[in-house]
Amino acid sequence: MKKFIILIPVYNDWKSVFKLLTAIDSQVTAWNAEVSVLIINDASTEKRPSIESSFNNIKSVRVMNMKKNKGHARCYATGLKFLSTKEDFDYLIP
Repeated sequence: MKKFIILIPVYNDWKSVFKLLTAIDSQVTAWNAEVSVLIINDASTEKRPSIESSFNNIKSVRVMNMKKNKGHARCYATGLKFLSTKEDFDYLIP
């Protein structure tokens, strides 16, 4: 089974992220793959609501917090570096 990791940067727009996660969960049903999500929190000033694990097809949702706001490009770079050294996966979707 293929392993996919989806990388999502976010700054203060948690409501949209949860809508996106719900949409991803419904779309990956037909993939026949293990799908995980890594959210890079770009030093959001709004408090992050708890992530409910009520997804049927997403195996895990993790959040990595940046100490300072660096922009989405730096979030992608940080997430890519972390995942390439710490995780085993077949595909990465930014």
